[in-house]
Amino acid sequence: MVGASPQQCQHFIKIQNNRVKIPTTLLYDIKTRWNSTLNMLERSVRLRELTNDWLQTYAEFTPVWSTPEEWRQTEYGLEVLQQIRFGTLLMLKTRGATIHRLLQVYQDIFDHLQMQISKLE
Repeated sequence: MVGASPQQCQHFIKIQNNRVKIPTTLLYDIKTRWNSTLNMLERSVRLRELTNDWLQTYAEFTPVWSTPEEWRQTEYGLEVLQQIRFGTLLMLKTRGATIHRLLQVYQDIFDHLQMQISKLE
């Protein structure tokens, strides 16, 4: 949406002037990259207010704007997925045999997910 055209992308960067140190654009999901969806969602949450301002000019995209409930669900999903990202990054940084780390990463992920489940109860 924001990057649909060069003009729209430039307008989004212009909105960020004097509001953020380093203007940036939204990320898109790349199916072949680890954590790509997570990175995309994190950035969209971080730039939510700026994107909302961008919609004032490009109102035709308003119907695809997330509802407050969808934003809440996205933030919760990010919280749940953080430990999985940490485990993925840990495994990507290793060279050689990693089975000894893999078991600990799995245990950490399971513990994190169990904690998230207990929060819901």
